[in-house]
Order: sequence, then C-alpha cells, then structure tokens
Amino acid sequence: MERTRCGPDLDEKALGPVLDGKSVQDVQPLYTSVETAKNGSEAELRGVTIRFEALPGVTAEWLDRALECHSARRVLGRIPASSFPNDPFWLPGNVVDIDARSDRDGFLVAVRGATPDVARQIVARANAFSAAHPPAAPVAASSAGTAGPR
Repeated sequence: MERTRCGPDLDEKALGPVLDGKSVQDVQPLYTSVETAKNGSEAELRGVTIRFEALPGVTAEWLDRALECHSARRVLGRIPASSFPNDPFWLPGNVVDIDARSDRDGFLVAVRGATPDVARQIVARANAFSAAHPPAAPVAASSAGTAGPR
C-alpha cells in the first residue's frame, strides 16, 4: 500500500490540519445493510464518517491518497504512535479502508473496518480523536441492528 499510495509529493506535514483534529466538524457512525436469514436485513456498524472543513488547495482525491499513505506508514511503524494520539486512520494489527470525498464546503472521510468489532475500535478512536476539538456530540458505538447513533 505504501508503494502505491505514497509518492514524493506526500508529506505528513500537509495533513497537519486533519491529523491534529482542528478541522473536524462532525463524527458519525457508519452503518451498512446486511442480509440475515431471520430478519431479512439489518444495519451493522462498519466504522465512522468524519466531516472536515475545507482545506486550502486540498482535493478529495489528494486527501484520500494522503490518508491511505499515512495509514500504511503507521502500520509499517514509520510514524511513531505518539505522533497523533487516537489516530482514527489506522488500527494496530488491522487494516482500515479509507474513502474521502467532497461534501458541501468540506470533506467527508469514511473509515471502515472489516468486522463490527474493528468498527467499534474505529468509533472509539474517532471519538477520542475529535474530543480534543469537539465538533459535536460524540458517537455512541451501539449494537448492530440500529440505524444510527443513540
């Protein structure tokens, strides 16, 4: 992942306003619909969506690639864990899926885990990450089967 997502133009310092939490506007749980034999379909926690304010000169495509590079470098140990406490863009021992897109006057970044347990870890980290600069009420990691925050 590092070879494909990181290039010479990607510098961790450029991600500063994202990684320090100051540009966070909102954190919400991310659910996906899962087919079940008993109930037909139910919502399952998959991670979070984090809304960031617009950043000068930053596109959604660049942000997506930069966050994926950051995640790969964290997994490889190239960025010390103490650099960004509760960094929601990686999990020790797990791979997270990151998708950034433009949203109104900012960005919406989805961070997904492979299982509901990993998703709960992502939610906990994202809540702690945004707590330093509270955007809104923290997300509650609720059990599967609900359609949103409680």
